[in-house]
Amino acid sequence: MFNVLERAQNTPMGMGGGGGGGGGACYVYDENLQANANLVTPDVTYSRGIDMNIPMTMDDGNTITMWGFTDGGGGMGGGGTFPSPAMRVTQGQIVHTELDVNMMWAHTIHHHGIEPSWDSDGVGHMSWDVQGGNYTYQWSPAYAGTYFYHCHTNTVLHAEMGMYGGLIVDPPEGPGTLYSGGPTYDAEVIWAVDEIDSAWHNLDWDAGTCGADAGLNELNPDYFIITGVDGAQSAMTAPGIAATVNVGDKLLARYICAGYHPQQLDFGGLTGTIHQSDARPLPTPQQVTGLRAISGERYDIIFEPTTPGEYTISADIKHWATGEVLGTARTKITVV
Repeated sequence: MFNVLERAQNTPMGMGGGGGGGGGACYVYDENLQANANLVTPDVTYSRGIDMNIPMTMDDGNTITMWGFTDGGGGMGGGGTFPSPAMRVTQGQIVHTELDVNMMWAHTIHHHGIEPSWDSDGVGHMSWDVQGGNYTYQWSPAYAGTYFYHCHTNTVLHAEMGMYGGLIVDPPEGPGTLYSGGPTYDAEVIWAVDEIDSAWHNLDWDAGTCGADAGLNELNPDYFIITGVDGAQSAMTAPGIAATVNVGDKLLARYICAGYHPQQLDFGGLTGTIHQSDARPLPTPQQVTGLRAISGERYDIIFEPTTPGEYTISADIKHWATGEVLGTARTKITVV
């Protein structure tokens, strides 16, 4: 049904590289592992395939090749998006995520922030990588809020290449309420802020896994994006990222620090209230005019503007060691 891979140093299989290059990954097969034996009837099922040839045109006219998951199974048949298609479920539902890796390259799906059993966690090498077949992950979210999912094979590279997507868990009350008994909202946006180092985007899927220095310790980004849109200009008007709201409306911003460098957000004169951090309610909601985050953190922020105007939301991406601002991604909230 599927092949499961374990890493073995200095045992190249010649399995090829991302997008068609020669890789020689240090993996060997473990044919004894079987399909997920703990599956029950799900309430919701998502199917995800793999696309490692997603063109993304930046504001300067350059095109970068991204990787991602497709909405549906299949291997290199195309149809993927960056970010990958979002998942949206209700707290307490039993969810199946079916991953079809009908190709030579290994991938997984890890539902970041969810706490499933070990055989559904999707952490490569800790559970297993999936190659040449399919595997079903089973999970049930215990808390409403903002999460994301991503590939956890050669994670440093695969996540930077774009293999992630939003994961939203609604409370039983449904969309419009952040968590059960918590605040309500009228509209929402997703801000998955990320950086791209275009020099990484010609690497094979297994770069660095055999012990060679692939340069993955040096992330020198030249593009800065919000939810798959170039933050130089395009994110200022992109639907689902930029927003237009009325005075008094409640706008929920689901923020995900999807990059590796720290990020400093400024709300451009607006005050937002942080209600949740990593899908857990704060004991006391915090009113802020900006925030700082590190890789993988998520915040649920509600804005309730009182003054019409255009407010530029900026995200400075800072070098993890020096604090130097490497670049800035921007979007806009218009209050009418």
